[in-house]
Amino acid sequence: MRDECDSRRLLEGRWATVGALIVVLCGGAACGAAEPAGAGGQGQLPPWAGNRVGVSDEVLPPWTPVKAEANQVSVWGRSYRFDGLPAPASVVARDAELLAGPITLVGSADGKTLAWAGASCRIVQSKPNLAELVTRAESGELLCEGKACVEYDGMIRCDLKLAPKSQKVTIDRLALEIPLRAEHARFLHTWPGSWGTASNSRALDKDGHRGPFKPFVWLGDHARGLAWFSESDRNFFSDSSDGVLDIRPEGDVVVWRVNLIAKAQTIDRPLDYTFGFQATPVKPELPDAWDYRIVHMGDYGIESPSGEQRTRLDHLAAAGARTICFHEHWTEIQNYPRTTRGEELRKLADACHERNIQLLVYFGYLMSDVAPEWDRWHEECLVAPRGGDYKRNPPQTAYVVCYKSHWQDFLAQGIDRALDEYKLDGVYLDGTSEPWGCANRLHGCGYVKPDGTIGTTYSFFATREMMRRIYTIVKHRNPRGQVNVHQSTCMTIPTLAFATSYWDGEQLQGLPRRPSALEVLPLDAFCAEFMGHNWGVPAELLWYGGGPFRREEAEGLGLLHDIPTRPGSMADVEVSSRLWRTRDAFGCHDATWIPYWQSKSPVQAVPAGVKISLHNRPGKGVLAVMFNAASERCQAQAAFDLLALQQPAGLTAVDVLTDKPVAYENGRLSLPLGPMEYAVVWLKTP
Repeated sequence: MRDECDSRRLLEGRWATVGALIVVLCGGAACGAAEPAGAGGQGQLPPWAGNRVGVSDEVLPPWTPVKAEANQVSVWGRSYRFDGLPAPASVVARDAELLAGPITLVGSADGKTLAWAGASCRIVQSKPNLAELVTRAESGELLCEGKACVEYDGMIRCDLKLAPKSQKVTIDRLALEIPLRAEHARFLHTWPGSWGTASNSRALDKDGHRGPFKPFVWLGDHARGLAWFSESDRNFFSDSSDGVLDIRPEGDVVVWRVNLIAKAQTIDRPLDYTFGFQATPVKPELPDAWDYRIVHMGDYGIESPSGEQRTRLDHLAAAGARTICFHEHWTEIQNYPRTTRGEELRKLADACHERNIQLLVYFGYLMSDVAPEWDRWHEECLVAPRGGDYKRNPPQTAYVVCYKSHWQDFLAQGIDRALDEYKLDGVYLDGTSEPWGCANRLHGCGYVKPDGTIGTTYSFFATREMMRRIYTIVKHRNPRGQVNVHQSTCMTIPTLAFATSYWDGEQLQGLPRRPSALEVLPLDAFCAEFMGHNWGVPAELLWYGGGPFRREEAEGLGLLHDIPTRPGSMADVEVSSRLWRTRDAFGCHDATWIPYWQSKSPVQAVPAGVKISLHNRPGKGVLAVMFNAASERCQAQAAFDLLALQQPAGLTAVDVLTDKPVAYENGRLSLPLGPMEYAVVWLKTP
């Protein structure tokens, strides 16, 4: 995944040879190459391996300490109850019970339906950062012993072992069954997704969903949800790969089954499984993406005059920008923690800080073949099969790394040093939160299948540790520091929880324009993946010029869901600036957000294609976003229930972006909107 910014400036021609560049950048130990090339023997660890930078048991804000009592564990915003299996029997998020019954294992063994009895559950460890429980239950044929570890962000790791109670047992079928209340299972997100579509995020079909193993699945509503994940399909047995995931609405319940054994297996030794669960949202959304005011326009020299009275940085500051992301070209080696232009970077950071702007620089998911560490360590650190093949200048090719390897230690140490050396306020991460599929046995990924081939594993726990270390490194230096993540199609919340915000949408940018932008990004897909409110991580919408949307269409979709579209040019910044200032003046954080999907809404819009979302401050006005989702131009009208909104008579209406009055009288507003056009209207009190 690559970001293409119009401020991008590759550094072609600065060095005669890559070798000279490496010498200038590293000079040996500063880059971790503590020994001469070729020193040491096979299997020797790299010099950065095993460092503890960013490793901490501290409960970092905004989370609160874990509370555990009896078989109940509570974390910020959620609580879990356990019985005899190492999976929740109750999940509460945003004060709503998500489950219609306990998560359990269903199936049969030796022709008899599994009926679990003798359940026991006890807490064996309770600390501020985690609680650990052990469980036990048995059926007539099987013994299930397990452990559940709940961490402070609400991630649950479940390890279980199924052992035969006799010399041999035939398991006819076995499924993990998750019964969800239907009102909390409106949307589905699965990962991996596919580039060029948002189809992995959508409303759950009326007939449910049936498909192959997916390492990450989330079901939820507009405000909350439950994720399940597994690092692999090891010990899954089936004649049909399409039948592993089976989600079926059954009245008021959505029964979600993960079919572990659909092809009878005779076992004479235990089968073990590791799963994860995490209820969302994972943390409060304040500050939100509107507060961060991120622009993707970092470059060397923007703080210096270039024939203008004001610098480009001055223009950004005057517009109200609070964060600048400096893309990959801040350093000459892809995803590397040092640059030959350190003095220039420090100067830029100082200039940003003088203007109360935070500076974030790029780190990603790749290892470059011109990095000094490449020759010695790439075979151990890259994913297998090799992926990426990303080329840039100075001439180099970069490939995807796996953070189950020692490269996790390298990146943690490098970010730690870079923040200090260059006076940075945080990081912009490109794909770093994605637990890439990997079968590299050199660092412990992959597993041996019964036929002797190597199966793929997805490094959720290692990638999660990478993200937590980065979050810890940033927050220890600056409680307001940012871990801004670019990902697309990949809402893997066990890793993404440690982002302060995320930027999503690149998977759609290469598509041709279609008659309606909603053919590319439907509203249900937006609600499932792109708006952040149901995940607990503030979101921004990604837009590049030349994609399937006009800028205005992307902005309208974002505003309807109360998220910004990140600006990448000064023209974009001008629009964003008006929105930033309006939200401040109106006081959005003191208002109640009323989205277009809310039942019994105090505002009604016509014709049918017009959607409206509000920020309401009783007695102090309304900020309304009107969006025409239809394919035809219309006269959009909205009727506000002023009594329900607790607003006075005599309001006046102003279009925020044009600063022109809008037709409004006695709670009724009217304005023309073309297809996919939007307007932000401020109903002001007298």
